[in-house]
Amino acid sequence: MKRNDVNFIDRIITFVNPAWGLSRIQNRLAAGTLMRHQSYEGARRDRRTKGWNVNEYEEAALLTEIKTLKNRSRDLYRNNTYSHRAHNSIANNTTGTGIVPAIKDNRLKKAWKDWASETSVDFDENLNFYGIQNLCMRTMSMHGEVLILRIKTNKSKAQEIPLELKVISTKFLDSGKDTSLSKNGYISGGIEFDQNGKKKGYWIFPVDPSVDHSISKFWSKEDVIHLFFQDEPGQIHGVPFGSSAIISLRDFDDYSDAQLMRQKIAACFSVFITKTDGEMMGGLEPSDGDQHLERVEPGIIEHLEPGKSVTFASPPPAEGYGEYSRNILTGVASGYGMSYEAMTGDLSNVNYSSGRMGYLEYQRSIEAWQHFILIPKLCRGVWRWFVNAGIIAGVISKDADLNIEWTAPGRKMIDPVKEVNGLREQVRAGFMSWQEAVRSLGYSPDEILEELKTAAAEFDKAGIQPKCDPRFDAANLRAAEGAEASE
Repeated sequence: MKRNDVNFIDRIITFVNPAWGLSRIQNRLAAGTLMRHQSYEGARRDRRTKGWNVNEYEEAALLTEIKTLKNRSRDLYRNNTYSHRAHNSIANNTTGTGIVPAIKDNRLKKAWKDWASETSVDFDENLNFYGIQNLCMRTMSMHGEVLILRIKTNKSKAQEIPLELKVISTKFLDSGKDTSLSKNGYISGGIEFDQNGKKKGYWIFPVDPSVDHSISKFWSKEDVIHLFFQDEPGQIHGVPFGSSAIISLRDFDDYSDAQLMRQKIAACFSVFITKTDGEMMGGLEPSDGDQHLERVEPGIIEHLEPGKSVTFASPPPAEGYGEYSRNILTGVASGYGMSYEAMTGDLSNVNYSSGRMGYLEYQRSIEAWQHFILIPKLCRGVWRWFVNAGIIAGVISKDADLNIEWTAPGRKMIDPVKEVNGLREQVRAGFMSWQEAVRSLGYSPDEILEELKTAAAEFDKAGIQPKCDPRFDAANLRAAEGAEASE
């Protein structure tokens, strides 16, 4: 028992009645221990948590940290192979060849295809709409957020949609523009809000601020799509994916470079020529052979003088490097929300079951990015811009059926036979609909149904019965005959 645990009253009572005083001290210490156990251990402030300094959530401080995170994330993407692969894997698996709409109105479908499939949809004329999806996802992964601007244009040709999309990074956002609350609202990190905290718009530089220090201009929120993954309530800026693993990946990069340099240095010292003690003590001049034998080349023949010996160096092995690398990169991959195999491309320890389980976990992250960010914000936001521009240009009728469904790209199957049979059994058991099964493969049910009808009519017209047509599949016919016989 420490002296600090006994207060002045305890000492007096113990002096008068030692038994009563000891009981009082014991009961008080037991109550204190119980109260400590009822609190959050992670919030303790003692020797174990000394140095664990955290700050309250402050938007101004957070913006400074996010800028540093963006710069470091961009540097890793450019110079670290694992980071480069991680961001590309996230973008490619999330968008694939494009998240496409299922449009029922034929005229509207043609207008969308003519607009979305051309690079003229891009302000910079580099990508079509589905390429823009991929760019936005990669930028959001690397920087934590991305902005898409609506550019209204005057198309010279008839039947063209007067709309272009301009994708910019948030360095164009005037994050230094901040004002306090007034009757008109306030500005925080370049985003303007009204008095109730409702977003009004963005203050954006017209050109790259690193090239020209121009004055930012206000863009209404109706003309801007701001993509970022929200981690907590009240967040207005995104954080780069893998931020929790940036330091670990940087340290691993340094460690890998050190291991490589160690092997290179060891390999440089390939041959050692040793002289005898007598020759060293005799002060003999170096022979011509010693002067010129400085490099080992293929086919070389060297005559050594008596008393000299040759030793070949063996570089030290990098013991434990593979296991250590796998452990570190597994944690880094978790920080990016993906599997170790997807990040590294190392499939040496993968079989069907482990590969599928690893991808299913990665698939949950992909579906979250698709259905929480890309589809509701990017795809539907651009669709509203497209319809509005089309109606103004007279290309789209106000009476057209504008209800559509967005279909995300399906994943590639690890074992098509097993997985297709699994989907078929789920549909037969009523656990999922045929339409849901088709969407899980990345196709539009309406388009597949129309194509099946067209194919069936073409088969009948040609008088052929291919097995790909379910009506002529022998297994299906036997099942149908068995069902009729049982009745």
